[in-house]
Amino acid sequence: MRAVVITGVSRGLGAAVFDVSIARGDRVLAVGRHFTPEQQRLRDERPGDVTLFSTDIADAHWLPDYDILRGFLRDADEAVLIHNAAVIEPIGAVGRLTTQAITNAVAVNLTAPMVLTNTFLHAAPSEAKLRLLFISSGAAHRIVDGWALYCTTKAAGETFFDAVASQVRDDERITVVNVDPGQMNTDMQESIRRASASGAYFPSQQRWVDASAEGRLADPLAVAERIIKEHAS
Repeated sequence: MRAVVITGVSRGLGAAVFDVSIARGDRVLAVGRHFTPEQQRLRDERPGDVTLFSTDIADAHWLPDYDILRGFLRDADEAVLIHNAAVIEPIGAVGRLTTQAITNAVAVNLTAPMVLTNTFLHAAPSEAKLRLLFISSGAAHRIVDGWALYCTTKAAGETFFDAVASQVRDDERITVVNVDPGQMNTDMQESIRRASASGAYFPSQQRWVDASAEGRLADPLAVAERIIKEHAS
């Protein structure tokens, strides 16, 4: 039996990964603030297969703890952790960002994956095959002016998962990967376009506006299927 933990499943890539995992017959623990009506229906109809853990991911103290993960991962011969939840805000010039926006971005994009990974590795069955995926971004490797927090937290997240990969390099049971999904047609892209219209510091904004207008944004479901096939199947 395969058990999958996914963060941020209410929309975009996370919702697509949830759908792909359910279609595969996985047991799923979805972590986030919101869930779709369909996800709630599946939880009600199939409580043994679908668990919805409602929490504010920005508060690491309220992420699933050892006991919750230990119980969820029981009897799993394969356990997968997919860190998908992320925020692109704040977009703008450093010097004009709010403290709350800065700390929220660090908490969601970096602290939560670090804490949840630590707990997951502690709670996972000792004989299970483990796969840890960090959904990153091309912004981890190139600076996008106006995205200081997003670039920084994604780069730091990749460094953390590289460190975990190095730690477990001699354990053939465990695979750790950073995944760049590319540009997709998600609500994050809408946030980027809203920032473009707001007048916030974002010099390359037209490139992102054009990507949507020209139909160059990938379908999240196709991306989710590729990620699962390449890294978690």
